[in-house]
Amino acid sequence: MVRTLRVLAAVAALLPLAASAEEVPAGAAAPPAAVAPPAEAVPAAAAPGGERAELVEEILVKGRRQPRVDALEVREVRESPAHDLGEALSQHGIASAVRKGGIASDVVIRGFQRDNVVVSIDGARIHGACPNRMDPPAFHVDYAEVDRVELRRGPFDVASPGGLGGTVEVRTRNPGPGVSGELNVGYGETQAFEASGTAAWGGERLGVLGGAAFKEALPFESGDGLDFTEIYPASSPNRYRGDVAGQEAYEVKSGWAKGTWAPADGHRAELSYALQHGDHVLYPYLKMDARYDDTHRANAAYETGALGPFSRARAQAFFTHVLHDMDDAHRCSSWATVGDCGTVLPQGWSMRTGAESWVVGGAVEAVVASAGETTAGVDFSLRSWNADTTRYRRGGTPGYFAEDSIPDVTTMDLGLRAQHEVALGARVRLRAGARLDLARADPAADRSAEYAKYYAGLPGDLARDDVLLSGNVQVDVKVTDDVTAFAGYGHGARLPDAQERYFALSPMSATSQGTVGLPTLDPVRNDELDLGAKLAKGPLLVRVQVFASWLADYVAVVEVAQLASPTLLAKSWANVEAFMWGGEASVRVALPWDLYASGTLAYAQGRNETADAWLAEVPPLRGTAALRWDDRRWFVEAETAIADDQRRVDATVHEQPTGGWAILNLKAGGQLGGAKVFAGVRNVFDRMYHEHLSFLRDPFASGVRVPEPGRVAYLTAQYAF
Repeated sequence: MVRTLRVLAAVAALLPLAASAEEVPAGAAAPPAAVAPPAEAVPAAAAPGGERAELVEEILVKGRRQPRVDALEVREVRESPAHDLGEALSQHGIASAVRKGGIASDVVIRGFQRDNVVVSIDGARIHGACPNRMDPPAFHVDYAEVDRVELRRGPFDVASPGGLGGTVEVRTRNPGPGVSGELNVGYGETQAFEASGTAAWGGERLGVLGGAAFKEALPFESGDGLDFTEIYPASSPNRYRGDVAGQEAYEVKSGWAKGTWAPADGHRAELSYALQHGDHVLYPYLKMDARYDDTHRANAAYETGALGPFSRARAQAFFTHVLHDMDDAHRCSSWATVGDCGTVLPQGWSMRTGAESWVVGGAVEAVVASAGETTAGVDFSLRSWNADTTRYRRGGTPGYFAEDSIPDVTTMDLGLRAQHEVALGARVRLRAGARLDLARADPAADRSAEYAKYYAGLPGDLARDDVLLSGNVQVDVKVTDDVTAFAGYGHGARLPDAQERYFALSPMSATSQGTVGLPTLDPVRNDELDLGAKLAKGPLLVRVQVFASWLADYVAVVEVAQLASPTLLAKSWANVEAFMWGGEASVRVALPWDLYASGTLAYAQGRNETADAWLAEVPPLRGTAALRWDDRRWFVEAETAIADDQRRVDATVHEQPTGGWAILNLKAGGQLGGAKVFAGVRNVFDRMYHEHLSFLRDPFASGVRVPEPGRVAYLTAQYAF
């Protein structure tokens, strides 16, 4: 109750600001959307009724971006109840997401996930520390820090290694001219409270920006009225203890600062730092929960205009660091005696993992404008990943024993890249890029005895050297002034990560399973063909895209048997041949009477051709459709989100079918000067449903599906100056 009163008081404090703020005169331009300015000026466009509208501008901006780029605007996030970027991308139909609990959803693009998708923040790579992805990369930035998010599908970006399934590029805010700032307060179901603030000052040469954010919530309820801590059966050792009821599902604090300096015309330096601390995060998707998750991000960049033979150049250096600690203290698996969920073990838990991940890297690139534009560069990254797991053995001689589950693996990558873009006449544009990576992965701890239980003939030296070649060719053809067709062929490759190659966790008993990596895994390669078209005509934007991917040495989850005892199984990974295909479509249009319609549709299908089975963890057909009335000051929107049944599952890793669903979402809001208020209800009819990616489909699974939230009401207030 105290928290609720505090939130309502904070929201009420913003309302006088809204009432006293200067109203937008009739016929005046609406405040611009919170997105970065496009590369080219957006032409004026008349909205229905003859007035310039923010949403029309947004359609025009999206229409001028590259045909393959999808963008998530900060406005769209603020109007939703999403708690992180992964959830926001999923709710807006741009991507899918893996829900593990109340926060930290992992981004999935066309069925590609984990390291098959590159996530960068201002060009800096970040990797979580948790082996089970409690802390995916997109979790480590608060969206109050974000200016825009751009998503590219397929292996068509040579700027960084990996990303054969797609890239998610997060751009953070920059200080604008003069003094500016923004305050946000939000409140929703299960006492979900969020607050953030940013302040900035920009002068002729210097600029500074700083901000902070806080968010917390209790476990959400699904459509059947149960908290997500109550979804386990009474017989499951993974069920939550009774004293967890009423505890927080997460608490996350973030802070960031950025400074910019323009020492000369055409030159710009940038230095930024961000800190995030996550506390007490519950993950019913997994067997453990996070004690804490601490993240540091530091980034420095320098850009120039014309410099000798180069039309522009850029240098960057970054450092990202994640510390992660998780255990099962809130689960009945921490009991002292089987069947007793009241008496805990001496340490209060039966399993605990402390993990650390850091990445240091940099890049230098330059652009030469001659017969088109050529961008060439070199980049380097050094990634370290270590995890120590301690478990309690009840059989034999009871006690705790520790293992190097990820044996302090260092992965180095040196990349050389070049991309050329040229106009072939007035209507054809050609892009071609190539990338060469020289990589080395080296574990510091020796877990070869565990690997040898399952795999024979492993080399004595488990370090791996790999050479990866990537490239693409893309053609855009302006069929008419309004229609652009595009085609692309891309070849992408990525290294198996330290978990897939070197993870080692022995079984707890003769009837349990262990987890073991395969040090000889080969890099994944994707040969992909994309075809599409875009119609951008005034306030109408339509995009359609289809793809086909031929995957060589795709890394899939499998079960393997011990060589000496074939009945003893473990989770592992294997290279397989696979094929995926599908596509996406989206439409945005401004209609008469201040109405706006939008919709998305996405489909993917995959086959594990080696096993002659469906490829695991591929989302089904999904889509959204929305109708909005918006007169620049007030808006009301109704949206439906749908997903089809998913029957194409891989039974060999215990994947199960998922039923289809449809939900209705409503929201409304208003704007007076610099103040905005949004309110909404997601899943109006309190539907009980699951996303297909709601259940960890492998032998180390927790054993339950994590449902989506039931009816969620929320309120957000914002004031910008």
